[in-house]
Amino acid sequence: MAGLSGLIYLLVFTLPFPLPRLYSTIPPVDYTKLTNYSISGFIGYVAGLGVLFWLYLWAIQLTIPAGGQGGRGAGGQRSRGAEEELPLKYGGRRSAVGGRLILIVSAALAVILLFSYPVTAIDLFIYAIRTRGWALYGLNPLTTAPETLPTADPWLGLAAEWVDAPSPYGPLWEWLSLAAFHLSGGNFLNHLIALKILATLAYLGCAWLIFRVMRQIQPNWAITATIAFAWSPLVLLETVQNGHNDIIMVFFLLAAVWAMNERISEWRMGEWRINPFAHSPIRHSFICLFLALSILVKFVTVLVVPFFLLALTAHEVKWPKRLILMSGYGLLIALLVILPLLPLWPGWDNWAVLQAGSGAGRSLLALLVLGFKDARGVNFAFDFSRALLFGLYTLIYLYILVRGQKPVVSSQRSVISNLPTFQSSNLPILQPSNPPTLASSPPRLLASSFHVLFWYVLLAAPVFHAWYLLWFLPLAALLLPNRRPLIAAAVFSITALFIIPYFETVRVWYPVLLENQFLGHLIGVPLLVVPPALALLWPISRSPKSEV
Repeated sequence: MAGLSGLIYLLVFTLPFPLPRLYSTIPPVDYTKLTNYSISGFIGYVAGLGVLFWLYLWAIQLTIPAGGQGGRGAGGQRSRGAEEELPLKYGGRRSAVGGRLILIVSAALAVILLFSYPVTAIDLFIYAIRTRGWALYGLNPLTTAPETLPTADPWLGLAAEWVDAPSPYGPLWEWLSLAAFHLSGGNFLNHLIALKILATLAYLGCAWLIFRVMRQIQPNWAITATIAFAWSPLVLLETVQNGHNDIIMVFFLLAAVWAMNERISEWRMGEWRINPFAHSPIRHSFICLFLALSILVKFVTVLVVPFFLLALTAHEVKWPKRLILMSGYGLLIALLVILPLLPLWPGWDNWAVLQAGSGAGRSLLALLVLGFKDARGVNFAFDFSRALLFGLYTLIYLYILVRGQKPVVSSQRSVISNLPTFQSSNLPILQPSNPPTLASSPPRLLASSFHVLFWYVLLAAPVFHAWYLLWFLPLAALLLPNRRPLIAAAVFSITALFIIPYFETVRVWYPVLLENQFLGHLIGVPLLVVPPALALLWPISRSPKSEV
């Protein structure tokens, strides 16, 4: 499966679109222009994706543990010695597939795509141009758009429609890109490749973190979860081929999840013994640091910070003290974000993040605006549609926030009651047969974070882009053996990538879909968002074998 996938990536997505030959094409082009909107180009893209997703889903299916059960005993806790059960049995046979092989294959697939042209996005060029303006001309990327570069700059034309937009990203990303610029010697092609290598390293780091976290919380599902992320066609195409910086944001988010789910005990001499550093301020500070680093790449991580604060303080039974701790951790994260941001701060009026919602495209917002604008005017259509969708998303967010506390509050007393006081020099023995965890319910943290990001992308994002799915797809993998989130993420991945040829090719073949924007979106947007929504929400009849 891995070999055939690599062959498809090579023949369909790399060799026809080599980066060293096409990177200097001004203005930048996508696969539709490179194939002249041909039927053969359309079929090659669709067929290639279809086979890749078939192999990907087949690999996931083959690595599901025998019986489809997780590595936990009664009550959801991990059974003793679960980590020693790998390699596991899949479908009644013993598997030779291990984490090392999965990571090696992932690295090989990434290398194949490393020198491919970003055929469905031009963000890679925008990253490089903004950094070029900073490195060569001293232009702050958060305050100045590429159009402020000297008109004689040979690469300015690659900015295309983003020529008047300052960077909406955090300072950490800009510093990483600046470092890549200097390491590449300022050569534009080398800088592009350096940025893709940076995204590739973050992608491999995410795969490793998913494997490590699953070895801690669901060891029988570690291989399946790692493949579900690392071999996803969407992940590979949007991180390695297109080089999006979202994967770096996700890497730091997963680092926070990894630190959060470290066991607070260890199996030693036939008994569980408390790890004295489990609730130490140093460890909690590292979790806050990882969250801040994620925000400093791309600010969307702010959406999940409240759930981490609740999980960090889940060991506190009394809410007044818990709220004080949450305020302290929240202040720490805020300081870790604000202080690095100050040197590049553009001011509220010029901050590109606040201007990002001024447009709409390929989204529910765009569909509603197009539906209302003729009858009520563009301004009303935007204001009403934006308020409607963000209001609905706010209700969903609050529901997830409140609902997510019920299991934690109800279970934390039983967890805390099993934790005797201890001295670092003399670790006491725990009586329960299963180890406690840092948070009362780690899956609840992951589930809440998954849902708030999933529904933001599906409902509230003013402009839809396929790489937004990188925000929540790794969390879906970590929620196994609950397969519903992963199924929804996989369906969304399929619709997100297959809707591109509709918007970019089919509408060109049938100009009425371009001329009538409402009709074009009325067809495309439901095809994009309805299947993943149904995959997540459609009721499943419960049976003794049902997991959902």
